[in-house]
Amino acid sequence: MSKYYITIFSIASIITGTIFLTSQALLSTSNKIAQEAKNPSNLDKTTNLSPKKLQESANSLAQKNQWQQQLATLQQDLKKYQQNGDIVQEIKTLNLLVITYTELSEYPKALEYLQLAQTKLKQSNLSAEQKSFIEPELLIALGTIYADRGNYTQVLEITRKIGEIQKIRIGSLGSGIGNVERKPEKNQVQPDVKKDAYSLYLIATTQQKRGKNREALRTAEEALKMLRTVQDKEGEKELIRFINTLRF
Repeated sequence: MSKYYITIFSIASIITGTIFLTSQALLSTSNKIAQEAKNPSNLDKTTNLSPKKLQESANSLAQKNQWQQQLATLQQDLKKYQQNGDIVQEIKTLNLLVITYTELSEYPKALEYLQLAQTKLKQSNLSAEQKSFIEPELLIALGTIYADRGNYTQVLEITRKIGEIQKIRIGSLGSGIGNVERKPEKNQVQPDVKKDAYSLYLIATTQQKRGKNREALRTAEEALKMLRTVQDKEGEKELIRFINTLRF
């Protein structure tokens, strides 16, 4: 992608990078399960598939087993932090549960844990500065759920909200930590359609890396529609190339 288009990427890069790296870190703890899932005895229902589809099915089953194993580990960690009264690690573990359920496409369960994490954060005695670091992580998880489900208006609202939090936090460095408590401005700048479109494009590329090609295709097609409204021909061509990789 040209340098011009890189300059108009929004805070969505934080969302895509964080969620992908976190999911990969979680998966790396369960490599043994991945090998077991590729055992032919676990693929009885896929014997009529082509070699390519058979491999894709094996990989999908492997990842699903990894996520399910990760749930048990996270539940144990959650109980430990609750018993120890470590509210920061408790909230972070709840957020990892959100990410795990999201990867399993169990969105109602993911939202249940997300709501619990948000409630815990709101009711905690953590400082405003600490909350300003944790809140974006929860918003990233929420944005990922919205993106996977095709709720793009909410996704873009979240990217802007995260951007406001980041600006406030950066501004507080020069004027005192107390200013972290300042709320985002009510009179926000009008959305930039091109910038929003490339935010969705970034999210689509991450969905592809997460193995969610159907969701990536839907997100990319939404981004393409937005770019066409502003007649961004170069951007349209790039998105069409990306979309074609998802279709074939």
